[in-house]
Amino acid sequence: MRGALRTVGPALAVGLVTLSLPFWLIQQQYVLSIVMVTIIWAIAGQGWNIIGGYGGLLSFGHSVFFGVGAYTTALLTIHFGISPWIGMLVGAALAAVLGAILTFPALRLKGVYFTLATFVLTLLFADLATHFSDFTGGDQGLSLPFVRNDPSAFQFDSKLTFYYVLTGFLVVATLIVALVGNSRLGLFLKASRDDPEAARAAGVDVTRTRLIGLIVSAALTSIAGSLMLEYLRFIDPTTGLGSNTGFIIGLVALVGGRGTILGPIIGAAVLIPSQQLLASAFSSAPSGLSGIAYAAIVIVIMLVDWRGLHHLLERLFRAIGRLARRRPVPAEGSAS
Repeated sequence: MRGALRTVGPALAVGLVTLSLPFWLIQQQYVLSIVMVTIIWAIAGQGWNIIGGYGGLLSFGHSVFFGVGAYTTALLTIHFGISPWIGMLVGAALAAVLGAILTFPALRLKGVYFTLATFVLTLLFADLATHFSDFTGGDQGLSLPFVRNDPSAFQFDSKLTFYYVLTGFLVVATLIVALVGNSRLGLFLKASRDDPEAARAAGVDVTRTRLIGLIVSAALTSIAGSLMLEYLRFIDPTTGLGSNTGFIIGLVALVGGRGTILGPIIGAAVLIPSQQLLASAFSSAPSGLSGIAYAAIVIVIMLVDWRGLHHLLERLFRAIGRLARRRPVPAEGSAS
């Protein structure tokens, strides 16, 4: 019972919080748009967290899987009229296969060399998407046809309806991460992360474990890419495959707390609105100033606790709990 609660509990908590937001926080379309984008990046961060958090492999190439999901869904919709609901599943399967093929050699690399290898893949795929313009639309990208209020085409009567659909995807993504984290696969991933040699000595096939984790991670990140496509109704090499996309995917998990179930959600909830608000606040300031302020926020968070906001909040709640327990108890008979 306790194990089931540890697995399902975080997903239920995320669902309750996000479903309640329209009643006390989301009162404007601008705020709703920011929250929707935040949810999509949180889903992408959850995908990254499986291999980057539990597996300990720092990847900045997850924009490849993000872009594969977006482009696959767009191409199937535009050229074949296939529903995005099916297209995103095809994209997830393609991203999983592509991830296994492309990154299998890189899994044997250690530390920063794996990170560099995945970063190179991001640059390669962004250039390929730009070059094969007849297929991908090149720099101009691909735009989805507009169909008014057709749920089968992933188009809804209002943004709020779309928001609730995104909430469902976030809950499922959180449940998947929790299931992986509390499973045999999660145990092996953590062992491979903490001490690969000791894991091998204990009988863990480290390469195979990481490969399975990467497949799940790629598929989940691909779903986030498809959702971003449906939100923007557009995709291009920069949005889908750019190095900045891969950087954001990893950053929300790192800042939030990699290897934790709620870390990527916390990271996205802080970083994505901050990015949007800073860009708006410094719109008339010299170019790059908002980026400097954004980088300062990230640096401060990591300096306070390099493990991320999840661990920082845990420390804060424990400190509050200790203070509450230390409060003096009034003596009997004392004035109330």
